[in-house]
Amino acid sequence: MKRTALAILLSVLALGFVAAQTINVLLWDDPYPKALQQMVPEFEKATGIKVNIEMLQPPQVYTKTSVAVGKDSSDYDLVAMDEGNVPIFSSLMTPYSTWPAGKKFPKTDPKTVTPAMLDVGMWNGQLIGLPINGNLYVWMTRKDLIENPQYRKDFKAKYNYDLGVPKTFQQMLDMGTFFNDRGIAAGFGPFNGGPAGVLGEAIFMWESYGTTFITFANGTYKVTLDKDKAVQGMELYKKLMTISPKGAETMAHVERQAAFAADPKGVFSMFIWPAQIAAYEDPDKSLVSGKIVYSAPPTGPAKRVAVRGTWALGIPLASKQKQAAAEFVYWWASKDIASRLVEANTVPARTDALTDPKFAKSKPWLAAIADSMKYATARPRLKEIAQIQDVVKKYWIMGITGQMPCPDAVDAIMNETNAILAKAGY
Repeated sequence: MKRTALAILLSVLALGFVAAQTINVLLWDDPYPKALQQMVPEFEKATGIKVNIEMLQPPQVYTKTSVAVGKDSSDYDLVAMDEGNVPIFSSLMTPYSTWPAGKKFPKTDPKTVTPAMLDVGMWNGQLIGLPINGNLYVWMTRKDLIENPQYRKDFKAKYNYDLGVPKTFQQMLDMGTFFNDRGIAAGFGPFNGGPAGVLGEAIFMWESYGTTFITFANGTYKVTLDKDKAVQGMELYKKLMTISPKGAETMAHVERQAAFAADPKGVFSMFIWPAQIAAYEDPDKSLVSGKIVYSAPPTGPAKRVAVRGTWALGIPLASKQKQAAAEFVYWWASKDIASRLVEANTVPARTDALTDPKFAKSKPWLAAIADSMKYATARPRLKEIAQIQDVVKKYWIMGITGQMPCPDAVDAIMNETNAILAKAGY
């Protein structure tokens, strides 16, 4: 009897332990994880696993991961890694191939992730983390402006072609200038906030002009910018800055949203990360809800480019809750949750959710995102990226605001990046 009672007690204690399992999760702060957070109580009820989520701005996610995740200990059981930071933390993460099978939810097949996003989680031939959001540049243009009969007539008379969604950089500049000069709307919405975002804008311009910033070849990294093309890209952005809203030199996402969606004049055209679409389409927060056309970005002189900004979920090697963390990811990455995140106007990485015909009419931006994925372009991926993007931000903004001639700014970016690479031993 005593043994039976002891066995029952141990079983109860064991069940209690499982029910009390807790995982600590570090995520970036934007509408996509916030939409997921609303659903987390369902996961907790289904599994008995408590999920503590901490959300920080992207630069702080990098900093916190750097100090809180090590080889022997980790404050987190699951961390989100921005694309450029996957190489930095790869040695601290459990390869996806060794993640445990799910007990409640089946292990996610990487083939369900749209191919343009799956590459984000790869490093040295291994899938380090599971890409979880379909994040890349998609373009927004004011539908109410391009459909206005008088604006169409006046624009055609001046430029001798039809007003519409800008298909090229030149059209973006022409149309933006038309609206800006007439005081109808600011012509362009730049991004000059965090270093990672500014690097994205620089990559967008340079690749569109046919030159690549950093190339990995023969086992090493090299700066491969064609200076003339890089300067042309920076000069075009400098022109766009002259038709941008007041305070454009420091505009980050909050300021861009305010300029585009809350200012009565608004902004004609700019890129957006898909997770932020929900705010622009919220009639309680936006003056332009239902008045936006979504498309792939305009094409530059060399090609069309959609910069990628996907996040991958990684389980630290030092986590003591790998099973529970994996379970949470499998739930998050499931078709059911992905479809509900689409319903919440955010964009998961699952192909079947993004291409589901039932969303074609109610979520018109999904088609634009799918089109953008044909042109997905990665930012540089190496361990020194944090230092490099600080350099790019410093001189890019000096160049596009006229504090430094663009050729000198490009020289400074190339020289200081080469110094960083040399110091790192490449």
